Amino acid sequence: MSKSLSYNRHGFTLILLSICLMVIVFLGITLSTVLNSNYVKKVVSSDTNVTLIRNYTNQRLGRLVNSYSVSTDLSAVNLTNKDVRRIINVSVDEVYDDDSQLTIGSNILATISTKLKDQANKYGLNIDSEIDTVIKSNEGIMNQIVNNDLGPIETVIERVQTIKRLIKTVMVIAAVLFVILALRLRAKVGSNMLFFHHLGTVGICTSILLAMLLGCTYFPLQDLIINNIDYNVRDVLYNVLNGIFISYISIIFMVFIVSILDWGSTVKYKY
Repeated sequence: MSKSLSYNRHGFTLILLSICLMVIVFLGITLSTVLNSNYVKKVVSSDTNVTLIRNYTNQRLGRLVNSYSVSTDLSAVNLTNKDVRRIINVSVDEVYDDDSQLTIGSNILATISTKLKDQANKYGLNIDSEIDTVIKSNEGIMNQIVNNDLGPIETVIERVQTIKRLIKTVMVIAAVLFVILALRLRAKVGSNMLFFHHLGTVGICTSILLAMLLGCTYFPLQDLIINNIDYNVRDVLYNVLNGIFISYISIIFMVFIVSILDWGSTVKYKY
């Protein structure tokens, strides 16, 4: 039997290998980006996003804390970029700890409380207890405002740890299947170079499948943001989504280039 005929006979195995590798790569990228708190902090904390979040937060605060006489003369109620970055770090950690009740609003108000007290002390005002009362009375409202603005995103991020465990389980199963299929393929082709040529084919097919899967994932998420997320938060989520999308594209492109090089360097062993 010729090597060319042997190559054609393994098409189903190559498809299965491509699917397994697609699952491993896609979920691996997801774990290292979307479900990685440090990566999310880095993306969300970009200068553009911090400015958008600061403007959104200050606008919301204008409807709450500023309306109370105890704080109307204190300019410290407005957040700075440094304050926003601190709140982002605390809030992202909370989300990725699988907290069933998000308290991002409380984190914002806690920062405001500290700033108000510092500012009051500079003016010689002893109103810490009054500030605490104002902040405490607004925690529930602020949390509800933030949660409403996040919309359905909140119901997903509350289960981050559960999703991560599920993804890791699926990746392990896909990896085991990939190894078994790869060993079976190597035993059948009887040639290392022909085996590596097949792996190059698998990599190319995987890149194409990943690109299709990414397209099918990106646009529904884009529609979800447009249709369900408050306009104040929408630009931030767009920036985060596009940043993560670029990470996926770069890794898919890298897999495709490496696979093309492998496939091209071993193509003569196909015949």
